[in-house]
Amino acid sequence: MNNIDLLQSDEVKRFIKENVETDPSGLLLNPPKNFKNHIKEIVNQIIARKKAKGKLDDWATNFELVMPAPLSIEQASSQTTCTYKQNLISGDYLVDLTGGMGIDCLALSSSFNRTIYVEQDPALCEIFRYNSLVLDYAVEIKNMEALDYVNSAICNPNKTTFYLDPARRDSDQKRVFRIEDCSPNLTELLPALREKANHVLVKYSPFLDIKGILNTIPNVKEVHIVSVKNDCKELLLLIDFNFNGIPHITCVNLKSNQGVYSFSSEEEALSKARFGELASYIFEPNASVMKAGAFNKICADYDLIKLGENTHLYSENRLVDSFPGKTFEVISTANETSIKEFATNGKINVITRNYPLSTTELKKKLKLRDGGDYFLVAFKDLNHKAKMVIAKLIHP
Repeated sequence: MNNIDLLQSDEVKRFIKENVETDPSGLLLNPPKNFKNHIKEIVNQIIARKKAKGKLDDWATNFELVMPAPLSIEQASSQTTCTYKQNLISGDYLVDLTGGMGIDCLALSSSFNRTIYVEQDPALCEIFRYNSLVLDYAVEIKNMEALDYVNSAICNPNKTTFYLDPARRDSDQKRVFRIEDCSPNLTELLPALREKANHVLVKYSPFLDIKGILNTIPNVKEVHIVSVKNDCKELLLLIDFNFNGIPHITCVNLKSNQGVYSFSSEEEALSKARFGELASYIFEPNASVMKAGAFNKICADYDLIKLGENTHLYSENRLVDSFPGKTFEVISTANETSIKEFATNGKINVITRNYPLSTTELKKKLKLRDGGDYFLVAFKDLNHKAKMVIAKLIHP
């Protein structure tokens, strides 16, 4: 019996379902007698489902599916970001060169007539083959390395769209921060892709430097910085080998009521910030805008005052409904004594921007914990003077 047959037996499925909320370490230490020889594989299914909860709920609760290793769940896209990517590419022929768990491959396949899943790990290929049949997707599977597939005769050069999600960890599972250190290395793949690609969509970690990437990778037509509930999740590059202009940068914050914000690096360079004193409202750009570095352009677009050269907070005496971020109403200036009036049982939400202390350090110094209705906003003003104010969130 292979692993998939084992994991899909009625007895094992029932055990996984009954123990999906159980502490995995306890199961490993005291496995049931009939599962003793396979308890590690079974427990990995439970761990993977725990990691998928809230990210891939449809998978976490579908016990007909076989989950890949927990690390694959961590590296996979969420259902929310998959849906966003579906709107970026479409066509006749899609090749996912880094198939992995297959979440993106399955989501993107709905926009293409034919889809190829390429993955170098044979175990992942087998799991994907099984799951794609369970989910009723028609996807061709190639157990090959990405570069070998692109260079092979079986790679169709006609109107092909490629998708890549390079691994951002080295052989010791440590994070890497340069695209040359990701696997596969896009810079090595580009010459071959140029000969066969219609478009290439690449997913990178938001930890990577956008300017560095754009200086290294040519023909990037679009950059999409994708956050979910103000947590920056993905950096997407759309490469078009017929494009030689300045990339268009789109910032989105999914699962929020904030609008999309778009600009180009040239527009940011040409924009001038207007500096001034704190007014009635504070505007904090969302995580995608902050990652994009649209610090002057957003100031000009919404006619706001920037509170300091390196303080990426903005202010005005009027509300801006469409601002892509949070809006706070300023209640009062703050010091260590007055903060206690607004902190409920030592709870007040703390934000620091270009402040001498980090958020963690300031909370420790003032003996505060996050919570309550008010925010302590700490920053340096245009004269580089440290300030603190009490504010209330009015637009999340």
